[in-house]
Amino acid sequence: MYFPNVNLLRAFAALLVLVYHVIELGPWPEFPSSGALLTFRAGWVGVDLFFVISGFVIGLSAIRLYRDGDGEYRRTFLRRRLARIVPLYLLTSVAFLIVVQPAVLSLPWPKLLVQLASHLLFLHNLHPALHGAINGPNWSVAAEMQFYVLVMLTAPLLSRIDIRALLAGGVLIAWISRAIAFWATHDLGKPFFTFVYATQVPSMLDAFAIGLAIARLHLDGGLRRWTARSPWPLIAAAFAFTIGLDVVWQTYWSHADYWGDGAMVIFWRTGLAATFGALVLFASLLPNVARFVPPLDYLGDVSYGIYLWHLPVILVLTAHSVASSPAALLMWTLAIVIALSALTWHFLERPIIRRLH
Repeated sequence: MYFPNVNLLRAFAALLVLVYHVIELGPWPEFPSSGALLTFRAGWVGVDLFFVISGFVIGLSAIRLYRDGDGEYRRTFLRRRLARIVPLYLLTSVAFLIVVQPAVLSLPWPKLLVQLASHLLFLHNLHPALHGAINGPNWSVAAEMQFYVLVMLTAPLLSRIDIRALLAGGVLIAWISRAIAFWATHDLGKPFFTFVYATQVPSMLDAFAIGLAIARLHLDGGLRRWTARSPWPLIAAAFAFTIGLDVVWQTYWSHADYWGDGAMVIFWRTGLAATFGALVLFASLLPNVARFVPPLDYLGDVSYGIYLWHLPVILVLTAHSVASSPAALLMWTLAIVIALSALTWHFLERPIIRRLH
């Protein structure tokens, strides 16, 4: 079961994060602050879109393996996930240490050992001192890997649980986790601490659960039968995304002190995840449009590379003042990152994925 349009969403999510970091690190204060481009000023939400997509795609994979009666479904699932995630993660981490932040390698050996071990075990997102030390975007890769382990262990439950209970449980756990993170950190006066603890796997289970629920809707067959008879599911998903996006952004932009607002920290991301869930559902129901935009479809193929390569490239370009303007920095970043992503996709990622699938 393959949904090619979701590949376009991967490309969009990766580009959201890339442009956001160019705006922030450029810096680019003149970037449009109104209209459609305003979304890129909060392009970090691309990570939330990735989490919803992961819930969907990983749910499809794990539940299908379990339902197909593969007695080794956990081993098969884990092998495929490691083949997809680890090779490029290691390569970009080494590149970051050598080219961007060699000072990390000069740390006293106990601290260096903790940094390297936590990153190798995908646990570095659990503590502020480790969180962004080796290629900042890696924090979400660690969260993804922890989610994979959770799905691998709970696939039988995910296969049979009532979808409403799945959604309610994911949302409730996320709210409780984010509430604890906020109340434990907001008096410290360090929003970064709130961010770290409010983006752990339990805190993002609403996004993952929404993706998992969409996977179940497809796997259980009812959605396919319904859409074969009526266009209303597609229309409803498009309507929900349009209305949700408007409400989510109006709420966000009217609360500038996001990390200092408990209600925003606890509840807002659920609305964002639901909006992205409607988008993923719409893309999964829509006939294959990815074939009409092969460049974007290809960017979806290499989106993991775009996500992992973009920050090191931006940091190197800004450190050496290569670009004469933020717009030039964006063009340089896109060209180099897409080239690196294409090289590593064809010569590293895809060969390993095919060999270990």
